[in-house]
Amino acid sequence: MNDLEKKSAFARYAHSFQTVTRPGLARIAHMLSLLGNPERACRCIHIAGTNGKGSVAAFLDTILSKEGYRVGRFTSPNLVRVNERMKVAGEDIDDIEMQSLFDSLAETAERTERALGGDRPTQFEIWTAAAFLWFAQKKCDYVVLETGMGGEFDATNVIEENVCAVLTRIDLDHTEYLGRTEAEIAKTKSGILKEKCTRRKAFSVEQSQDAMTVIEERAAALGLALEKVVPLQTCGNQGLFEEVEWKGTRLLLSLGGLHQCENAALAAAVAEDMGISDESIVYGLSHARHPARLELLRKDPILIYDGAHNPNGVRALCASLDRAKISSLCIVFACMKDKEIGESLALLKRYASRFLFTTVQGNPRAETPEGLATRAATLGVEGTSVSTLEEALRLCEHENTLVCGSLYLYADLPQNFLVL
Repeated sequence: MNDLEKKSAFARYAHSFQTVTRPGLARIAHMLSLLGNPERACRCIHIAGTNGKGSVAAFLDTILSKEGYRVGRFTSPNLVRVNERMKVAGEDIDDIEMQSLFDSLAETAERTERALGGDRPTQFEIWTAAAFLWFAQKKCDYVVLETGMGGEFDATNVIEENVCAVLTRIDLDHTEYLGRTEAEIAKTKSGILKEKCTRRKAFSVEQSQDAMTVIEERAAALGLALEKVVPLQTCGNQGLFEEVEWKGTRLLLSLGGLHQCENAALAAAVAEDMGISDESIVYGLSHARHPARLELLRKDPILIYDGAHNPNGVRALCASLDRAKISSLCIVFACMKDKEIGESLALLKRYASRFLFTTVQGNPRAETPEGLATRAATLGVEGTSVSTLEEALRLCEHENTLVCGSLYLYADLPQNFLVL
């Protein structure tokens, strides 16, 4: 295999769906050492949690950018294009820069695999290494860094130092990897708290008592102050969007959902601790964008897309539907094979005029429409299996519609529905 073929094979691997995760820091640490440890040039605000990471990251990115900082943001998964995972100054990495990064990483990944006895770096580790390298090249002032899954052994936790650690809502998800209880999951999520912390502080939303006890113990052991953030007080709503008050200023949150009062409060607390101006915080809370999270794609009839894929996310979705007085929806649902769907479907059932079950195209982890319909039926939820999202949307084009169950499904939206 010549060099071009090797690079092509590597690119296919790096861009493919990862079906099995392999937690651990040895592979990513070795890759970064070969690259000169670019992560050490990045001042990272590190975010972990089950739900809300991307929203908090979007708020913080917008706030810090408004203040005049050059901000890098690393998030996952992508929705439509892989480029979305890495942003600097609000712009996705372009194709040329991305190709250059992956060309340079091909040999690094191969050397790492050989050095570690055939332990091949995962796709997420390759992306994480690429992000650190790009952010260092771009000389970012700050990097808003979202974990992929978990915390302690997540590839992003290879950093030795952070500006601060931020914990969003913790709930049961990825239990086969992270633990069967909220306390066990909180233990791995709070692994991002570090002794080497510029602000000497960690931030968390209100958690269950079991989860909060774990977080408090971790912070105390490291000598970090822990700020427990309460949601911003809502003053009313305009449909899916909450009007809140922050330090005497009323503003309309730019991200939909009642749960954004909590995410916005967390971002504001971090920014305020960093000395960011009130003006920039207000701007960020009212201008941040984060597609596929309670996103209103069409007003009449209503078409909402929400990436909720676990019970906590679905509960937040339902609270927002209640708040906006939205019901009698055609619910188009898809999910991964490894997802427990019982509680989520039970929560959604009272909002449904009917269910259409579909699948994510080209994803080996995705449950089939027929398999999903069968699983749902055993749980007392009847629905129709539909081969694609596009076909499902045609079937309910004259009805108020909610699409949910997976972030990956967003890439299958027909172009005339896509708002980015």
